[in-house]
Amino acid sequence: MALERKRPSRRSGSRFAEKTLANKCKAFCGKFTAFTFSHVGLCGLVVGYSFMGAFAFRALEAPYEEENTGKVIDMRQKTVKRLWDITYDLNVLYKDNWTRLVTAEIKRFQAELIEAIKDGYDGKELGAVQQWSFPGAFLYSLTVITTIGYGNIAPRTDWGKLVTIVYAIVGIPLMLLYLTNIGNILAKSFRYVYGRVCTCKSSEHYTKGRNVEDYRVKHIVAHNVSGRQKALEHGAQDEVHVSPGDEVRIEAIPNNEIHDDSNIQKPVVTVPITLCLLVLVSYISGGAIVFSLWEGWGFLDGSYFCFVTLSTIGFGDLVPGDSVVSDRGSQEKLVICSLYLLIGMALIAMCFNLMQEEVIRKVRNCGRKIGIIKHFDDEADTTQ
Repeated sequence: MALERKRPSRRSGSRFAEKTLANKCKAFCGKFTAFTFSHVGLCGLVVGYSFMGAFAFRALEAPYEEENTGKVIDMRQKTVKRLWDITYDLNVLYKDNWTRLVTAEIKRFQAELIEAIKDGYDGKELGAVQQWSFPGAFLYSLTVITTIGYGNIAPRTDWGKLVTIVYAIVGIPLMLLYLTNIGNILAKSFRYVYGRVCTCKSSEHYTKGRNVEDYRVKHIVAHNVSGRQKALEHGAQDEVHVSPGDEVRIEAIPNNEIHDDSNIQKPVVTVPITLCLLVLVSYISGGAIVFSLWEGWGFLDGSYFCFVTLSTIGFGDLVPGDSVVSDRGSQEKLVICSLYLLIGMALIAMCFNLMQEEVIRKVRNCGRKIGIIKHFDDEADTTQ
């Protein structure tokens, strides 16, 4: 009697397909997460998050800004009309009466204008470029997650304030992760280029201050009084028997000169603090020149703005494109300022990373000289 083969049921086939689909989804999510938190992924994530914030804040705040500007224009027109009515009602113009009535009207307009300014009015007419344009909202998004907070532009609606809180809670850790990740990769790249370019350094820079443990025995040669010689290669692995009266000569080489791949100790490349400071000063000076030419500031004001921005102090007394008199090129200035901010923050993270290693090495050297640190740790530990 022939055995009948059991055919797989439709239910088991559907379960297998579901498991396969689930495994594919897990693999895709894993790859997507790994790419998101890679160097390129983090840059794209920060930029994309800032774009999302720019769209959200523009949608929330731009209508309120236009409404507030319209109220100010209407208030100004009513004030002009009342001034005309005052002049028209007085058949005979008496200076004292006219001055008293007009002064009261101007004071009323002044008080209403101050309230409008507190609500975000910046003196620009309807149809002109407003604060909450897309470049302005994008710069605001960056100043939130970088904790700069100029203060020249701020949300006025309840929803805008609520979204700012949620946006900052998510965005600030994301920016810190971006700065740490990009700062590390830039520091490694800068250190590699510096090590390749600056080949004029002698090996004494790496061997100075090392302990005996940093050297390995190459030869141990013993001569006895009869002239008989006993030689031992690689004395660290074997023993040599020395008789009384023998003359012993030991040859040692640094660990970093041994050509054994398993025991090679590569010299640590450290970037001088002065070079890091030179990079920062050059970047701030370059930004100062550009913004000074655009805004009509002095070089000192431009340097002050760049330093206050990159140090995340952000007083907000000087902001590009914040002129009430002229809107020419203000949006391009905001875009360039955003790029300058993103690149500058990563550059500062890189310099701090490089200076941290050099400072640790110098402090350890100083501690060893004054006796605080008895056993000087290997310089390679500073890179960990």
